[in-house]
Amino acid sequence: MFSEIFQIEKILGACERILYFLKINFFFLVSNIPVLLFFLFVGISQVRTYLPLFLICAVFAGPALSAVFFAMNRVLHKTDTTAWKDYKAGYTDSWGRKMGIAGIQLFLIWMFWTNVEFFSLQVPVLPLTILFFLLFLGVVIMTPDLYLLASRYEMKVKDIFRGAAILEFTRPVITLGNTAMMVIILILLEIQPGTFILFIASIYGFMVVFMNQRVMRVIEESR
Repeated sequence: MFSEIFQIEKILGACERILYFLKINFFFLVSNIPVLLFFLFVGISQVRTYLPLFLICAVFAGPALSAVFFAMNRVLHKTDTTAWKDYKAGYTDSWGRKMGIAGIQLFLIWMFWTNVEFFSLQVPVLPLTILFFLLFLGVVIMTPDLYLLASRYEMKVKDIFRGAAILEFTRPVITLGNTAMMVIILILLEIQPGTFILFIASIYGFMVVFMNQRVMRVIEESR
């Protein structure tokens, strides 16, 4: 009898965790309605053509991703609370600072990519094309580091960018893992979009927080 009760409790616990992940993912999607509208009415294939418009739509993804990381950190540390409270706390806390980080990052992405296209198509200069492409890639790859730091620490915007850049280059294995996880998520989304869209943000957020927990612990101990 006790074993049956224990099994039922484990099943209920698993169901609650799945529901939590679903809710966090739903809140993330709702927070990114401008991006979803862009995909619906303009199309994902037109991102390069209408890059400035897409980046403007994506600016709310910064606080939303911070909220996902905040919530997944609570899950990892087994903090008993609700999905809405966790997401709301992670999203609204220092909202202006997170929007500022997103705005600066997206501006850098636009600037570097514009230079890539200029020096590859308009005035072909291979070294400059390679340079700006590497800068573009570096700013994109530092995304998880930026919003992990923003979700956990009260730091100035410039310090968050500096910290993210340091983590990106001094922790190459973790950087590679973060990048690989993003690629895997995109592949899964391409294979089964109807299924994985329900968990995409939660799975990505949990894996990033899990892979970076040791680094975050070192940072906290050094503060």
